[in-house]
Amino acid sequence: MKQFFNLLFGGLFAVIIGVSIAYGSSVAWKAARPALASMHFIPLASVASSIVSQPTDGTSISGFTRTIRYSADEEEDLISAASRTLPYSADKGVTALAYIVKNMASGDVPIEHDSDRILPIASLSKLVTAIIARKLIDPNDRITITQSIMSTYGNTAQFKVGETFTASDLYYPLLMVSSNDAAEAFAQSYGRAKFLKAMNDFTQSIGAYRTSFADPSGLSPLNVSSADDLILILSWIEKNDPGIISITNLKTKTVRSHTWINPTHFLSWSYYVGGKNGYTDEANRTGLALFDLGANKNEYAIIILGSGNRDADVIKLLGKVK
Repeated sequence: MKQFFNLLFGGLFAVIIGVSIAYGSSVAWKAARPALASMHFIPLASVASSIVSQPTDGTSISGFTRTIRYSADEEEDLISAASRTLPYSADKGVTALAYIVKNMASGDVPIEHDSDRILPIASLSKLVTAIIARKLIDPNDRITITQSIMSTYGNTAQFKVGETFTASDLYYPLLMVSSNDAAEAFAQSYGRAKFLKAMNDFTQSIGAYRTSFADPSGLSPLNVSSADDLILILSWIEKNDPGIISITNLKTKTVRSHTWINPTHFLSWSYYVGGKNGYTDEANRTGLALFDLGANKNEYAIIILGSGNRDADVIKLLGKVK
């Protein structure tokens, strides 16, 4: 019986509370309705449009996609921002043994250090490999990847023995993922000794007298040059075969079953024109990079040899140019 009365009175209590809430809501709605009627609501589509048309962080949003859209001034500010995030070093200096920064339009050299010093250059050698291959080998020639080619250290291009590529295909792995196999493929298809002689003859012919090559890839520590000589080589490329630099600025390239992805960090910067990186134990980190800077988009070349932290060195030098 006790349970019955508990249920009965509990149910009545719940009904009373429910009626009270409903009555209170009705009174509140009648009081608020005139004020709500006088308010003007902005359509959700207009709000979204306003957000897209007035980005505050250098980006715009459309649907689920965020697009980076920096002005020229904002892009240059990225250099300063990147510099401030670099790890602290005791002297806050550039780690490279030799470097040069040159305005390619005016010829001015605002920054240089030991730019005539002869040092190993690692995969920067592949820029000259590309020059000579494009001079000597028909772009439609078919080159087969042999076991001899594949015996070269590294396989960044993920080749397989027996695969065949046109010469024009091989420039992408050579310059984008620094394929040692692609470098050997060019040299061996033409005749390795003749190819290396052509590389050395070329650099002598343009006045890069401190430069010499013992292999087409840069694995050999005997592949040496100076920052000054590399500027000469870069100037020749820009004047006579700029397509080489264009390839280095590609993010990805697919040829049949192969997709090569360029690992260069500066590709996300719109004022990065192109370049090439290298590394061996003997050479440490080496780099050649081109940037369009300033309101007039002046092109600056930065060459770095013997660096302990290549990207940080490039950013520091860019900051000094500003």
